[in-house]
Amino acid sequence: MPYAILRFQKRKAGVVAACERHNERKKEAYKSNPDIDMEHSKNNYHLVPPSRYTYKKEINRMIAEAGCKVRRDSVMMVETLITASPEFMNSLPPEEQKAYFTMALDFISERVGRQNILSAMVHMDEKTPHMHLSFCPITPDGKLSAKALLGNQKSLSEWQKRGKP
Repeated sequence: MPYAILRFQKRKAGVVAACERHNERKKEAYKSNPDIDMEHSKNNYHLVPPSRYTYKKEINRMIAEAGCKVRRDSVMMVETLITASPEFMNSLPPEEQKAYFTMALDFISERVGRQNILSAMVHMDEKTPHMHLSFCPITPDGKLSAKALLGNQKSLSEWQKRGKP
């Protein structure tokens, strides 16, 4: 039975650059992940292109614009992995895979605010196609709070049950 996969990881300032290097394939080799086939990286694509700045600079711009208070241990970015069971994803033709990821982008955008999304990059160079969607967790009332946007473990389970992707 096919199933959707939706995983959130809260990221503090210190690891944002490493996430960007991975998501945007800015490294020449990936020894830590032998599943990446750099020959197929040309097939990766953005549904939301990153800004012309680095993730870190864009996050800082967004936070300043919203007037958020920032602590040293604040979650600056949430990285979301979106995919489905390998047998399902790999059975879809490319246009249906893209439709799946577009629907997932819309689903996340409705919940976290489209204006908060830094990048949505689809990786086609690993065994199972997947999307890395990164967003800055700024609430509608201008607070930097991943907890307020995502909730707890129970509410995250509800996200997965409610979503169509």
